[in-house]
Order: sequence, then C-alpha cells, then structure tokens
Amino acid sequence: MTFNFLTDLQTCFDLVRDTVNVSLIYYSHIPVAVISLVLGVAIFVKSKNLMSKIFLALTATFSLWSVFSLITWTSYNSISYMFFWSFFGILIALISILCLYFTFVFINNRDVHLLTKIIWLILLLPILVISPTKYNLPTFDGVWCIPTENSYFNYYYYFFGVAAFIGVLIIFIKKYRSSVLDKKNILFVIGMECFLFMFLSTDFLASYLVDNGYITNYDIAPYGLFGMVIFIAFLSYIIVKFKSFNVKMFGAQALIFALIALIGSEFFFITTNTNRILTAITLVITGFIGINLMRSVKKEITQREKIEDLATKLEKSNAGLEKANSRLADANDKLKELDQLKSEFVSLATHQIRAPLSAIKGYLSEVFEGDFGPINKELEKPLQIVFQSTENLVHIVGDFLNISRIEQGKMKYELAPLDMKNLVEETIKELKPNLDRAGLELKTEIPEGHHEVYADAGKVKQVIGNLIDNSMKYTPKGSIKVSLSTNEKTQKVLFAISDTGIGIAPEVMPKLFQKFSRAKNANEVNIIGTGLGLYVAKLMIEGQSGRIWAESPGAGKGSTFYVELPVAHVS
Repeated sequence: MTFNFLTDLQTCFDLVRDTVNVSLIYYSHIPVAVISLVLGVAIFVKSKNLMSKIFLALTATFSLWSVFSLITWTSYNSISYMFFWSFFGILIALISILCLYFTFVFINNRDVHLLTKIIWLILLLPILVISPTKYNLPTFDGVWCIPTENSYFNYYYYFFGVAAFIGVLIIFIKKYRSSVLDKKNILFVIGMECFLFMFLSTDFLASYLVDNGYITNYDIAPYGLFGMVIFIAFLSYIIVKFKSFNVKMFGAQALIFALIALIGSEFFFITTNTNRILTAITLVITGFIGINLMRSVKKEITQREKIEDLATKLEKSNAGLEKANSRLADANDKLKELDQLKSEFVSLATHQIRAPLSAIKGYLSEVFEGDFGPINKELEKPLQIVFQSTENLVHIVGDFLNISRIEQGKMKYELAPLDMKNLVEETIKELKPNLDRAGLELKTEIPEGHHEVYADAGKVKQVIGNLIDNSMKYTPKGSIKVSLSTNEKTQKVLFAISDTGIGIAPEVMPKLFQKFSRAKNANEVNIIGTGLGLYVAKLMIEGQSGRIWAESPGAGKGSTFYVELPVAHVS
C-alpha cells in the first residue's frame, strides 16, 4: 500500500466530534460487545453442542468487529485506521456465514453438508487473500479520515450479508413447506433478520443521508450494533420458553443482566444530573421487574420439571406395562401351546383307553347273554358292578374325546333336518328301564306334529340323553317331566326337562356349564362324575347355532334344563 503515515491528526479528531456523538460510540460498542460475548461463552459452557459452538463463534466474531470498529472511530493514526479497517471485510463475511449456519442448525436440528461448508470456504477465500493487499484499501483519505476502499471488493463482502439475509428466509420457508409452523423458529428468524438488517444497513443509510444533506452527522450508524441486543432478547426468550440449548433459567437471567448492564453503562456517558436521575429510576424499575420475572420463570420451570418428571414416570410405567403385556402374551402363547399338547395327549390317551373298555363291555354283554354258559349266582352281582363301572368309564372317555375334538377344532357336525319329536321319544324309550329302576315317575308333554330342527341327530341325541340321565342321577325321588314345543314366532324348537331333584343354588348357576364344574350337593348325591357333561353339551349345542341353559328356584327345589334349536326350513 502507498500512503502517508499520518499520526495524531487534529482534523480527524475534530471531524469525528463534529459528525458523531463519541459517547454514543462507546455506549453502542463496549456494552453490546461484552454482553454478546459473555452470553456466547456462558451458553457454550452450559451446553457444549453444535448450536452453542456456532453461537460462540458468532458472538466472538461480532465482538471482535465491535472492538475494531471502536478503534477506527476513536483513533487518529492512519496506520491504525488501515490495519483494523482491513479486517472488516473478513469479519462481515464471517458474521454473515455464521448467521446463516446458525439458522440452519437451529431450525433443522442438524449440521449442513460438508459440500456446503466447502462452497462457503471457496467463496470466502478471495476476501482472505485480498484483504491485506492494496486491492482492498488502495489509499487513505486524509480529508475525511477514512481509508479509500475498492468498491468491487466492498460489494463482494457485503454480498455475504445480503445472501445471509435472504438465505435465512429461504431456510425458514423451506422448513415450513413440509412441516407445522413452530413459534420458536418464527421468533428466532425475526430476531436474526433484525440483527442482519440493522448491522448491515445503518452504515449505508447514514452515509446516504449525510451525502444527500438530509442529516448533518453519522449518529445513526452506531445504532446498527443494537441489532445484536434485539437478537439476544429474542434468543433469551426462546431459551426460557422453549428450553433451547438446554440451559433452562439461564436465558432469563442473561436477558435481565444484559438489560441492567446496558442501562448501567449509560452512567459513564451521561453529562447532566437529570439524565442520571432518569437512568437511575429506569435501572431500579428494570431490576425490580427482572427479579419478579426470574421468580416467575423459576416457578414455571419448577412446575414444568414436575410435569416432565411425571410424564417420564408415566412413560416408564407404560413401557413397563408394554413389557409385562408382551411377557403375558408370550406366556399366553406358551399356555395355548401347552393346552394344545394337553388336548392332543388327552385325545390320544382316551383313544387308547376306549378300545380295551369296548372289549370289556362287549365280553361282559356276551357273559350276561349266556354265550359262555350259565353265570354263577355269586359272580352275577360283581359282574354287574364291573359292567356299570365300565359303562361310566366309557361315558367319561367319550366326554374327554369330545372336548379334545372341539378344542382342536376337529369336531364335525352333520347338519340335516331332524324331527325332534321322534328323537326325544326314541331317547326316552331307551332310558325307560333306568327310570323304572330308579322308581321315578316320567311325565311327557310332546304335542302331535313335526318339530323339525336343522342339527346333527347323533349329537343332539347325546345331549338330550345326558340331560335325562343327569335328572335321574340327581333326583332321589319324585318325578321327571320332558316337554317339547315349537315357537313359530321366534322360529325355535324348545326341549325342556324338569325334575324334583336336588336343585341348583344361585351361586352355582353361573359356573354350571364350565369345565370340571360340579355343585357340592351333586358330589354328595352322585360321587361318579367329572363335571364335563354339561360343558360338552353346551359346546355341542352352540356349535349347531343353538342355546342351552338351566333354571332352578334354589337348592332342594328341583331344576329345569332347556335346549333351543333353530327350526329347519324345508324348501
């Protein structure tokens, strides 16, 4: 660079004091630089993530720019002017890039691509190379006490500021074309745009207004630095309200201390007592409001932490319940598997037992019929007991086989039109000898005509036979009444068997048709029984779209069992 090394220029000293308020220069540079740097360092210490690192870099660069700007405003040495002024292009470009970088990471919560960083570095290289050369600051203007800048180079580094201002808007718009509007990001972008606009435009605006005679000094130029204060205010609110950077109450404290520092620093530049009094009152009011604000924020944060703690505990409880449900589901699956294995085992075992029982029963029948000669009188009664026990075992094995088939989905129903009148009369005829031996009176109420249902004849006969047999077993004396009716309105055929037996207690009734369920008084009357007969009957009738139930006035007062089946529609 070729220029005269001028020092302690009285004209520059006078020019600065004529064109700008020096107190305002100090006030706009020192407090703002210190506050922004302290906030950047404090946030970085509290939360060492990518956003806090970028913010620290931004506040440090801005503070460095503020210091260099203050030197150029207050120095009267051309060497100092030229040296510190040469850094403005680099610092303005860096501040612009860091603003854009900070905005992207804050809004998108992720880092930019490496290629983007490389492009930024390539665009920044010309400034880094040209700044210390004569192509940046060719000469020094001793009349106006400022370096003469290369206009093209000046436009180039201010281009970064314009690009950052537009880029912040583009990042914001792009984000919300594909997601819900977020108040936190809106406030952030407003604060950032205020800072960029004020920081980049006030120098140009001051020069334009002075050059065109609208104003006579450059007092508005230092106000551009207060854009950082506005941004810090927005950022502090975001930190408090939305817990950005995870520093909780620190944002409110930083905002209050920054305001107090800014107001308090005015005492260094105030020259009248009136202004000192007004500033003192403002400082007291700000401090009072600030203390109450911090208390309010602390209370809000405490309540929020309690709610979050409860939410975390609830989430953990839900997670525990989900795990428990998962374990229960696994256990249920294993139980189903074991139940299936059990059913298969029962089916296999009962099949194996059924064959020898059939052989025993068959040979005993031949013995009673005299196929093997006359029966010894002494053996007749024991053989009758063996035959009856075998008969009971055959029924028990049959019940187990039926349950296994039903639970495995292997029970088949041969559905066809069936006359219930004939089936009931046939069943009664077969069981009449047993009724006579038991000494029970049989009453029937079966009207003439057809009572046709659509069902499996064998299985319906098995159920009806089981119900009549149960009535005989649990009716020590008295009578049994069998009735049959068809309801044309409901299109149902109803079979009913009533007895004067032991009855059913109210507490037993809900469990009557469950597996292995037997009433206490039933065990006293008839020891032989598994509690499977009514369970099998229920499954069989329901498998044919029917219904079975029981009614009883109570223990010792008899009972009535009903079987209802749909009427067969013969085309």
